[in-house]
Amino acid sequence: MTNTPWMVVVPSLRLLLCIGGLAGPASAQSTDPHYPTVLGVGVNRANITNDVRGHYYSFMAGPGHVDVELAFKEMGVFGRPLPQHLNFNFWNADGVRLSHIEVLSQGSVAHRHTDAVLPARQRINVAVSTQWGAIKVGGYYEIELKGAVEAAAPVGAGVKPAEPEPLVRP
Repeated sequence: MTNTPWMVVVPSLRLLLCIGGLAGPASAQSTDPHYPTVLGVGVNRANITNDVRGHYYSFMAGPGHVDVELAFKEMGVFGRPLPQHLNFNFWNADGVRLSHIEVLSQGSVAHRHTDAVLPARQRINVAVSTQWGAIKVGGYYEIELKGAVEAAAPVGAGVKPAEPEPLVRP
């Protein structure tokens, strides 16, 4: 008996695992401010909790009008709504802070909007962070880019809001 089938299966399996390992991080959010994930035109989705410092993104925008729609739904605590805020900080490649927007949610999706007219093409960085606390908080958020934004694939197309288990089951 020969090991020929295993000589084909094992390398094929390794190749699939390597391809999967490379494809996975490309669509996920970054937790390293030095290596932000590129946001795409359209709706970018993710879940965040306060056990990470934040999620970091970047996108190329301008010249022209840029619209950014932000949404946040807190995940609650033990299945109950809890007022929580999510911070969105925008800055340019030179480190100049452009904007800070806080979105407050309690049991429903909260929305905020910001826009700008940019005189030239520039890189915009975004940091998303939760409030800190002794209990685990966070939730689901969306960043929608419209207008004079460089085309890229949106992040997190299949992401759904994370919901905690209720403390008391019905």
